[in-house]
Amino acid sequence: MHERLYIVPLDDGTRRFSEWLLSELCRKFNLKPQSGIVSRLPEEAYNAKLNQYYANPILSKLELLKGSDFEMILALTEEDLYTPNKNFVMGQANSVSHTAIVSIFRIKPEFYGLPEDEQLLRTRLLNVASHETGHMLGLKNCNNPECQMNEADTVTELDNRPDTFCTNCILNLTLPTKVKI
Repeated sequence: MHERLYIVPLDDGTRRFSEWLLSELCRKFNLKPQSGIVSRLPEEAYNAKLNQYYANPILSKLELLKGSDFEMILALTEEDLYTPNKNFVMGQANSVSHTAIVSIFRIKPEFYGLPEDEQLLRTRLLNVASHETGHMLGLKNCNNPECQMNEADTVTELDNRPDTFCTNCILNLTLPTKVKI
């Protein structure tokens, strides 16, 4: 059965990307587009000392919105995210709950003192969202620098990461991992 994908903007600044990103990801991964889930960033995920949101509690809240195991939720935010082992993350996914979040905060060119560039922002957003969708579909980070599942910790690494998967990751995406009886 095909997975169903929801894109959930968590703030006004990411709403403009929802339909476009849903279409792109569903086409790329052969997923069924879904709509109708509305949410916002949970207050308890905010760390005032860091002025960032902790990604993991957000993923836990997103999991509660799912109606079945065949649904995946990818949330978008314009807020800065972090995890315990990283000062910031552009995205974070949970392959067990099939939830992910992507932040546009550090992928905007203006974050780096450059002029706004909508096309560059969309290219980066699709790259991060595709990587996190790969995780929701069970892929792990890949050591192959020519693979979209290769980890990108900086925007330069992100800009140099391809938008395609290596042969091994493609096989892992297409081969069945479990049989339902």
